[in-house]
Amino acid sequence: MSRWARARRLLRVAPGSRVLDLGCAFGFGTRLLVPEYHAFGHDLSAPYIDRARRALPRAIFTRGPADRIPHPDGFFDAVLLLDVLEHVPEEGPVVAEIARVLRPGGQLILSVPNKGLLAPLDSLNLYRRLARSGAPPPTDDPSWPVSPVHRHYCLRDVQSLLEPRFAVRRAWYSGLGIAETVNLALLLAFRDRLNLPRIYGIAQYLYFALYLLEDLLPMGPAGYHLMVEATRN
Repeated sequence: MSRWARARRLLRVAPGSRVLDLGCAFGFGTRLLVPEYHAFGHDLSAPYIDRARRALPRAIFTRGPADRIPHPDGFFDAVLLLDVLEHVPEEGPVVAEIARVLRPGGQLILSVPNKGLLAPLDSLNLYRRLARSGAPPPTDDPSWPVSPVHRHYCLRDVQSLLEPRFAVRRAWYSGLGIAETVNLALLLAFRDRLNLPRIYGIAQYLYFALYLLEDLLPMGPAGYHLMVEATRN
């Protein structure tokens, strides 16, 4: 199953609990929460948040950086942070903010790129090296100009970032990273050489499909993705 589906299945909070999808983009993962939980989303991108609000009127969406969440202390029962931490300028303030808005005993489910066998094939990082000078960035993520690197982590890295605020309970690895070679080819063709970002936006769905298919493969520490479940101390 995809990481978003796996995260949804891992939630141990009661129906009706408040669950935050932090870095929700346009709400493709938030929609899995809406039927059972009081769903919230938060993202830096204004266009994504506008799109999420139109698609999911039952959820509550806010906009801003991941280290400034406009909700009270201990407000949430669970937080999902899926494929977000590697993009932020500084991880420490984000982890501290999650700890602030998550109640003691609350659940954090986090996923990041793993320092696995094929981590050097990361398409965003390779594009940055291979694209011509002046080429558009590999992603429209508004955090990229501030933090133009796609970080990878091992389990020990994640534990060091989360402790002592969180206790890591379990970890999973998935995927190999083969899909990254497809995305790199698409980036170089449509964003760099041909400068056709709209065409890349369409072709990118091929990458997304392979990305999700790879995520179905359970792996060991050599995998490309790492997911962690932790509890707020």
